[in-house]
Amino acid sequence: MSDEGEATTSDVAAATQQALARRAGLGDRAAYEELFRRLFPATYRFALRMLDHETALADDAVQEAWVKAWRGLPDFRGTSTFSTWLFSIVSREALEVRRRRRPVAVDSEILEPIIDRSTHRAAASQDPAQSVLAAELWETLNLALLELPWRQRASWLLRELEGFSYDEIARVLDTTPGVVRGQLHRARRTLAIRMEQWR
Repeated sequence: MSDEGEATTSDVAAATQQALARRAGLGDRAAYEELFRRLFPATYRFALRMLDHETALADDAVQEAWVKAWRGLPDFRGTSTFSTWLFSIVSREALEVRRRRRPVAVDSEILEPIIDRSTHRAAASQDPAQSVLAAELWETLNLALLELPWRQRASWLLRELEGFSYDEIARVLDTTPGVVRGQLHRARRTLAIRMEQWR
Protein backbone atom coordinates (compact mmCIF):
# COMPACT_ATOMS: atom_id res chain seq x y z
CA MET A 1 0.00 0.00 0.00
CA SER A 2 2.79 2.44 0.90
CA ASP A 3 4.60 1.57 -2.34
CA GLU A 4 1.52 2.59 -4.32
CA GLY A 5 1.34 5.89 -2.41
CA GLU A 6 4.98 6.62 -3.14
CA ALA A 7 4.49 5.86 -6.84
CA THR A 8 1.51 8.21 -6.94
CA THR A 9 3.52 10.98 -5.28
CA SER A 10 6.40 10.60 -7.75
CA ASP A 11 3.91 10.42 -10.66
CA VAL A 12 2.38 13.70 -9.53
CA ALA A 13 5.79 15.37 -9.21
CA ALA A 14 6.79 14.26 -12.73
CA ALA A 15 3.50 15.15 -14.45
CA THR A 16 3.10 18.11 -16.82
CA GLN A 17 0.91 21.06 -15.89
CA GLN A 18 -1.75 19.97 -18.39
CA ALA A 19 -1.84 16.43 -16.99
CA LEU A 20 -2.01 17.76 -13.45
CA ALA A 21 -4.83 20.11 -14.43
CA ARG A 22 -6.81 17.21 -15.92
CA ARG A 23 -6.28 15.14 -12.78
CA ALA A 24 -7.13 18.06 -10.49
CA GLY A 25 -10.29 18.69 -12.52
CA LEU A 26 -11.34 15.14 -11.65
CA GLY A 27 -10.88 15.91 -7.96
CA ASP A 28 -7.27 14.79 -7.43
CA ARG A 29 -6.12 17.02 -4.55
CA ALA A 30 -2.49 15.87 -4.80
CA ALA A 31 -2.41 17.06 -8.43
CA TYR A 32 -3.88 20.43 -7.43
CA GLU A 33 -1.38 20.77 -4.58
CA GLU A 34 1.46 20.10 -7.03
CA LEU A 35 0.13 22.80 -9.38
CA PHE A 36 -0.08 25.15 -6.41
CA ARG A 37 3.48 24.32 -5.34
CA ARG A 38 4.79 24.98 -8.85
CA LEU A 39 2.83 28.10 -9.75
CA PHE A 40 1.89 29.92 -6.56
CA PRO A 41 5.17 31.90 -6.32
CA ALA A 42 4.80 33.28 -9.86
CA THR A 43 1.10 34.13 -9.40
CA TYR A 44 1.80 35.90 -6.11
CA ARG A 45 4.76 37.79 -7.59
CA PHE A 46 2.57 38.95 -10.50
CA ALA A 47 -0.31 40.05 -8.25
CA LEU A 48 2.05 41.83 -5.87
CA ARG A 49 3.57 43.87 -8.70
CA MET A 50 0.19 44.63 -10.25
CA LEU A 51 -1.13 45.82 -6.88
CA ASP A 52 1.69 48.25 -6.10
CA HIS A 53 3.45 45.86 -3.70
CA GLU A 54 0.56 45.90 -1.24
CA THR A 55 0.84 42.45 0.30
CA ALA A 56 -2.64 42.33 1.84
CA LEU A 57 -4.25 43.12 -1.53
CA ALA A 58 -2.03 40.61 -3.35
CA ASP A 59 -2.86 37.96 -0.73
CA ASP A 60 -6.59 38.53 -1.27
CA ALA A 61 -6.35 38.49 -5.07
CA VAL A 62 -4.20 35.36 -5.28
CA GLN A 63 -6.19 33.45 -2.68
CA GLU A 64 -9.45 34.20 -4.49
CA ALA A 65 -7.87 33.32 -7.85
CA TRP A 66 -6.67 29.92 -6.62
CA VAL A 67 -10.10 29.17 -5.11
CA LYS A 68 -11.75 30.07 -8.44
CA ALA A 69 -9.20 27.94 -10.28
CA TRP A 70 -10.00 24.93 -8.09
CA ARG A 71 -13.73 25.41 -8.69
CA GLY A 72 -13.22 25.98 -12.42
CA LEU A 73 -10.88 23.09 -13.10
CA PRO A 74 -13.64 20.65 -14.06
CA ASP A 75 -14.47 23.05 -16.93
CA PHE A 76 -10.84 23.62 -17.98
CA ARG A 77 -10.63 22.29 -21.55
CA GLY A 78 -6.91 22.72 -22.15
CA THR A 79 -7.29 25.07 -25.13
CA SER A 80 -4.51 27.14 -23.54
CA THR A 81 -1.80 26.14 -21.11
CA PHE A 82 -2.88 25.81 -17.52
CA SER A 83 -0.55 28.64 -16.46
CA THR A 84 -2.08 30.97 -19.07
CA TRP A 85 -5.57 30.10 -17.86
CA LEU A 86 -4.52 30.56 -14.23
CA PHE A 87 -2.79 33.91 -14.84
CA SER A 88 -5.94 35.19 -16.56
CA ILE A 89 -7.86 34.45 -13.36
CA VAL A 90 -5.17 36.14 -11.24
CA SER A 91 -5.18 39.15 -13.55
CA ARG A 92 -8.96 39.56 -13.28
CA GLU A 93 -8.88 39.18 -9.50
CA ALA A 94 -6.06 41.71 -9.13
CA LEU A 95 -7.96 44.16 -11.32
CA GLU A 96 -11.10 43.63 -9.25
CA VAL A 97 -9.18 44.20 -6.00
CA ARG A 98 -7.63 47.33 -7.49
CA ARG A 99 -11.05 48.67 -8.53
CA ARG A 100 -12.47 48.12 -5.03
CA ARG A 101 -9.74 49.97 -3.17
CA ARG A 102 -9.48 53.71 -2.91
CA PRO A 103 -6.35 55.30 -4.38
CA VAL A 104 -3.62 56.01 -1.84
CA ALA A 105 -0.39 57.93 -2.12
CA VAL A 106 2.61 55.81 -3.07
CA ASP A 107 4.88 55.24 -0.09
CA SER A 108 8.36 54.40 -1.34
CA GLU A 109 9.08 52.46 1.86
CA ILE A 110 6.60 49.73 0.86
CA LEU A 111 8.33 49.15 -2.47
CA GLU A 112 10.52 46.08 -2.64
CA PRO A 113 13.11 45.37 -5.30
CA ILE A 114 11.70 43.22 -8.08
CA ILE A 115 14.83 41.13 -8.17
CA ASP A 116 15.22 38.06 -6.04
CA ARG A 117 16.42 38.87 -2.55
CA SER A 118 19.27 36.39 -2.81
CA THR A 119 20.53 38.11 -5.95
CA HIS A 120 20.35 41.44 -4.14
CA ARG A 121 22.25 40.03 -1.15
CA ALA A 122 24.89 38.58 -3.46
CA ALA A 123 25.36 41.99 -5.08
CA ALA A 124 25.62 43.62 -1.66
CA SER A 125 28.29 41.22 -0.52
CA GLN A 126 30.37 41.87 -3.65
CA ASP A 127 30.58 45.65 -3.66
CA PRO A 128 28.72 48.09 -1.40
CA ALA A 129 28.78 50.85 -4.04
CA GLN A 130 27.31 48.49 -6.65
CA SER A 131 24.68 47.42 -4.13
CA VAL A 132 23.55 51.03 -3.61
CA LEU A 133 23.39 51.61 -7.37
CA ALA A 134 21.42 48.40 -7.89
CA ALA A 135 18.93 49.36 -5.17
CA GLU A 136 18.46 52.79 -6.73
CA LEU A 137 18.01 51.24 -10.17
CA TRP A 138 15.30 48.85 -8.94
CA GLU A 139 13.54 51.60 -7.00
CA THR A 140 13.47 53.75 -10.14
CA LEU A 141 12.13 50.83 -12.18
CA ASN A 142 9.47 50.07 -9.56
CA LEU A 143 8.32 53.69 -9.56
CA ALA A 144 8.26 53.73 -13.37
CA LEU A 145 6.19 50.53 -13.42
CA LEU A 146 3.70 52.07 -10.99
CA GLU A 147 3.12 54.89 -13.48
CA LEU A 148 2.21 52.54 -16.33
CA PRO A 149 -1.46 51.93 -17.14
CA TRP A 150 -2.78 48.55 -15.98
CA ARG A 151 -2.54 46.64 -19.30
CA GLN A 152 0.90 48.03 -20.12
CA ARG A 153 2.23 47.03 -16.70
CA ALA A 154 0.64 43.57 -16.91
CA SER A 155 1.97 43.02 -20.44
CA TRP A 156 5.49 44.08 -19.47
CA LEU A 157 5.58 41.97 -16.29
CA LEU A 158 4.22 38.87 -18.02
CA ARG A 159 6.64 39.22 -20.96
CA GLU A 160 9.82 40.41 -19.29
CA LEU A 161 9.63 38.73 -15.89
CA GLU A 162 7.45 35.66 -16.41
CA GLY A 163 8.52 34.87 -20.00
CA PHE A 164 5.02 34.59 -21.49
CA SER A 165 4.57 34.70 -25.28
CA TYR A 166 2.43 37.39 -26.95
CA ASP A 167 -0.34 34.82 -27.47
CA GLU A 168 -0.26 33.76 -23.82
CA ILE A 169 -0.35 37.37 -22.62
CA ALA A 170 -3.29 38.04 -24.94
CA ARG A 171 -5.19 35.14 -23.39
CA VAL A 172 -4.36 36.26 -19.86
CA LEU A 173 -5.53 39.83 -20.56
CA ASP A 174 -8.43 38.77 -22.83
CA THR A 175 -7.18 40.71 -25.83
CA THR A 176 -5.27 40.08 -29.07
CA PRO A 177 -1.52 39.58 -29.65
CA GLY A 178 -1.54 42.79 -31.71
CA VAL A 179 -2.89 44.77 -28.76
CA VAL A 180 -0.27 43.14 -26.53
CA ARG A 181 2.50 44.22 -28.94
CA GLY A 182 1.17 47.78 -28.81
CA GLN A 183 0.94 47.75 -25.01
CA LEU A 184 4.49 46.40 -24.75
CA HIS A 185 5.80 48.97 -27.21
CA ARG A 186 4.25 51.83 -25.22
CA ALA A 187 5.40 50.35 -21.90
CA ARG A 188 8.97 49.91 -23.13
CA ARG A 189 9.04 53.44 -24.55
CA THR A 190 7.78 54.93 -21.27
CA LEU A 191 10.21 52.86 -19.22
CA ALA A 192 13.10 53.83 -21.51
CA ILE A 193 12.33 57.50 -20.90
CA ARG A 194 12.01 57.00 -17.13
CA MET A 195 15.19 54.95 -17.00
CA GLU A 196 17.22 57.32 -19.24
CA GLN A 197 19.51 58.32 -16.37
CA TRP A 198 20.68 54.69 -16.06
CA ARG A 199 22.01 54.41 -19.61
